[in-house]
Amino acid sequence: MPKYSIEIRKAALDAYKKTDYKVAVCKQFNISRVTLDAWIKLEEETGSLQPKPSKKRGAPAHIQDWEAFQSFVKNNKFQNISDLIPLFEKEFGYSVSYAVLVRAIHVLGLRRRRGRFYA
Repeated sequence: MPKYSIEIRKAALDAYKKTDYKVAVCKQFNISRVTLDAWIKLEEETGSLQPKPSKKRGAPAHIQDWEAFQSFVKNNKFQNISDLIPLFEKEFGYSVSYAVLVRAIHVLGLRRRRGRFYA
């Protein structure tokens, strides 16, 4: 989906206001009728043609403070990632799943050999 500049939006709306004929404006600017209708509605609602800020998609970040998590992992010795779950909840005040901690530890590049601590 192409993003149109503010100048094109203004020019299209000015042409629509002069002619009051959507089909001709859409052909002239090579835009769809739905796009023109959306621009008209946007101008009526907000008074400008600036696009509305997009909403974040997807699941929220589970570890909210990455730097604090990195220092937390460096300061705590642990053999199993499951040992970190209660420590994490105590330190940060919210719960996190085992899978989230596994992924975060691997993103940090930490590995362990059998019987040794992570480092």
